[in-house]
Amino acid sequence: MIAVLIGLCCHEWGHAYVAYRCGDDTAKRAGRMTLNPLAHLDPVGTILMLFAGFGFAKPVPVNPYRFKGNRIRCDLFVSLAGILVNIVLFTVFTYLTLFASMYLWKPEVIQHYGIGVLVSYKWSPIWSVIDGSVIADYGSLLARPALAHLVRIAAYTALVNLNLAVFNLIPIPPLDGYHVANDILFKGKIQLDARGFRIAMLLVLALSAFGVLGRLISFVVYPAQGLLLLPFGGGL
Repeated sequence: MIAVLIGLCCHEWGHAYVAYRCGDDTAKRAGRMTLNPLAHLDPVGTILMLFAGFGFAKPVPVNPYRFKGNRIRCDLFVSLAGILVNIVLFTVFTYLTLFASMYLWKPEVIQHYGIGVLVSYKWSPIWSVIDGSVIADYGSLLARPALAHLVRIAAYTALVNLNLAVFNLIPIPPLDGYHVANDILFKGKIQLDARGFRIAMLLVLALSAFGVLGRLISFVVYPAQGLLLLPFGGGL
C-alpha cells in the first residue's frame, strides 16, 4: 500500500503540475495538484489495491483548450509527466535499496556475490526481501536484520514505480501512452468517443487478467533495473 500510494499519487501530481505550468489550472482548482492521497484515490481503485494487489487513482482533469502555446506539445508534456515522475522515483528508490542493502548483508556476502546481484530482480535475494521472507530465507547472511523492513519498502516502491511507468507507456487508451503516441505520430488527430474508450479499457483489463501485460512489462523491467545496476555488477 505504501509503495502503490507513493507511485500513484506522485504520478497524478506530475500530470497536474505540468498541466498547470502549461496554462491549465483545472487540476489545481480541483485540488489535485497535491501529494495528499485522499485527493487522488478512486473508490474502486482503492478496493482493488486492498484486495486484488493492483489499482488505480482518479484521472487528473485536464482541459487542453486552456493550454498556452502549442496544444499538442503541451498535451505530450502532460502525458509524459506522470511517467517521468515514476521513472525518477524508480531510480531514487533503486539506489536507496542498494545503499541500505550494503548494511543489510554481511560484508563477506557482499564481497562474494556483489551488491548488484543481491538487489537485482534476476536473483532470489531481493524477492525474498520484497515478499518479507528474507530473515527466514537468509537470516544467517544478514548483518542487520532490522534493516530488512526499510529495504523491503524501498525495493517494492522502486518496482511499483517502474511497473507504473512501463504500464502507462502502452499506447492503449486511457493510458498515457495512447496520448504520447497520438501526439507524436498523429499530431493529436485521433479522437475516440466514449464507446471507443470503454472498449479500450475492457481490452486493458482483459490483457491484465490473462497476464499478458505483466509478461510484456517484465521484458522491460529487468533490463531497466539492470542499466541502473551496471556500475555495481547487477548486469542486464
